[in-house]
Amino acid sequence: METRSHEKQAHHKAQKISGFVSILRKETTSLVAFWTKFNNDWLWHNAAGLAYNLILATFPIVIALLSLLGFFLGSLDAQAYDQIRTYIVNTLTSVTGAQVILNAAVRQLKNNAGFLAIIAIIFALFNGSRLFLFMEGTLDIIYHVRPRGVIGQNVMALVMLLVFVVLVPIMVFGSAAPALVFSLLKHTSLAMVPGSSFLFSLGGIVGGFVSSYLLFQVIYIVVPNQKISFRRSWLGAIVAAVLLEIYLALFPLYAVSFLKSFDGALGLLILLIFFYYFAMILFLGAEVNAFFASGVHVTPYDLATMVHVVSSHLATSEKDIQEQAAVDHKNEIPKEIRPKYERPKDALSTQADRS
Repeated sequence: METRSHEKQAHHKAQKISGFVSILRKETTSLVAFWTKFNNDWLWHNAAGLAYNLILATFPIVIALLSLLGFFLGSLDAQAYDQIRTYIVNTLTSVTGAQVILNAAVRQLKNNAGFLAIIAIIFALFNGSRLFLFMEGTLDIIYHVRPRGVIGQNVMALVMLLVFVVLVPIMVFGSAAPALVFSLLKHTSLAMVPGSSFLFSLGGIVGGFVSSYLLFQVIYIVVPNQKISFRRSWLGAIVAAVLLEIYLALFPLYAVSFLKSFDGALGLLILLIFFYYFAMILFLGAEVNAFFASGVHVTPYDLATMVHVVSSHLATSEKDIQEQAAVDHKNEIPKEIRPKYERPKDALSTQADRS
């Protein structure tokens, strides 16, 4: 009886271990496939491209943001507008080190007036919206969908730029509100409550997280050329928002420790590095949504190899072969669409010689 009882326990334990190993193998396979898709979609390259586009868009976005703030607040209270403008510029500068670009944008608005200001705003809206065209192209690759048409792309880009301009002040206020409240209450009796400073610091983190989450959520739903529900986009937005908050906390330490020797115009290097990893976080969240929430799995090859296969091995005619194929594939026969009895004899003999 004891032997049989020990055998049952050993069998039950072996089943548990086997089940755990099976789950671990399944999860590992899924993570490997996710990582392969991340690389096949060329997100390392696209993150560099988005970082460059973010630098180009910073100047026009700041002009558009300050112009809209001036339109709504400048006529009511010029002093309040100046304070908010200064606060936004200082906040963005402290986060990214983009002091050169932001100060230039402020000077541009001060120097232009009337009709010139309107022209500057129009160009700012156009140039700033190009950022979201690049972003849509990458997200369409992630979701394996066709891009929008020219009109649809530009409408989406302008709408997203306006949404972005509206969200930036909300994000800045949301992340700074707890610190502002703490500065107002530190001279009151509430500041004597144990743990109050920790609670206000935690409030700042929560405010920044909520603001970042809203930004990523809007991008993941609107930018890709696919109808994406909240159910299939919230997970990636949370992942990206958490990573961004960690990144925002660590990046100033990195910049001070390793990039403090770069001043002036070379300070743009800091901005480029900041935007690069921000782009990686944004694309990582989109990959989480596509792979785990929408079931968009890995492609058989990376982008360059897929272009080669389609243009050199899956062309539908000799003309396509000559126009699209690689140089060493110009003499290939579109064998996938023509049976052997329809091919010229010399072509068949040539193919036989190659094989």
